[in-house]
Amino acid sequence: MKRYFVFLLVLFALLTTSTYAQGKVEGNALRLKGGLFLGSLRTDLEKRNFYTDIVGLEYNQPWQNNNSSSLINDLGFDYFKSINAGILSNVFLGLHVNRFARGYEWNSYYATGLGIKEADYRLYYSDINLGVTLSPTSNFRILPKYVLRSLTQTVEGTYLGLGAPSYYGQDSKNTTGTSGLLGVGFEFDLNDRATLFADILLFGPFLLNSSGMYSSEQFRISNGGFGYNYANGGYTFYSEKISLGASIVVMPKLRLFLTLDRENMIAKSQSPVAFSISGDNLDRLGTLMEYVAATAEHKIELSGLKFGATYDLNL
Repeated sequence: MKRYFVFLLVLFALLTTSTYAQGKVEGNALRLKGGLFLGSLRTDLEKRNFYTDIVGLEYNQPWQNNNSSSLINDLGFDYFKSINAGILSNVFLGLHVNRFARGYEWNSYYATGLGIKEADYRLYYSDINLGVTLSPTSNFRILPKYVLRSLTQTVEGTYLGLGAPSYYGQDSKNTTGTSGLLGVGFEFDLNDRATLFADILLFGPFLLNSSGMYSSEQFRISNGGFGYNYANGGYTFYSEKISLGASIVVMPKLRLFLTLDRENMIAKSQSPVAFSISGDNLDRLGTLMEYVAATAEHKIELSGLKFGATYDLNL
């Protein structure tokens, strides 16, 4: 009966619940990790694109594929150095790399026409983790940590307007940023094989202030003339994240894990240079909206299931 109850607990956790799958580490070890994220993403660049286009009285529909499932590759490692000084059991240092790619399509509407738009989107972010493992009891661990996160986004879009005026356009947006974050993990061993855990990013930027670069460039050629929009400046972000999950030992040193992740990266540009040109003239309203589009605070939203494996190499 006890075994059946434990099995139900683990199964429930795996089916309903994040992210740094840990489990107890023995001695000095290098923990290798590989995983895939199945979920949805909304980028802050979608809203910034919306603000830019509405100046021309063009209303963008939401980007399609926002809620469809895609895979984020997640690869990394953590090195654990055994300390065994009271409740301080080890210190750890790790690197985790994530990559996301998706093609988007959406329509826009203006007074006498229809815009058909598509874009290729890429998101890369990597985390360097430095922390300690505190073990107040034999089956419960607390892992406070400092996370140095690096972020890159790119969008390359192509637009076609069917109507009056008809137009052809291209859009390019790029962001990069680095931020220091504080986080904490919790682990609870149900038995020698099954572990429930949570991973949280709860404060930032910390120690290292968020900094980066934002650039946006868009041009259009139409039977009514030529337009060009530009913005370039700083880029800042911080993260809010909660992950809940479970891992289970399937053979010595090898664990499988499944987690439920939800994360917001709140971002905006700082002090950008922005302008909009229509034909031979500076478009003052367009310039203002380019500035607003860059500096407005918006979220990069991630949510879904992550599944994968970890393997320990004793050193």
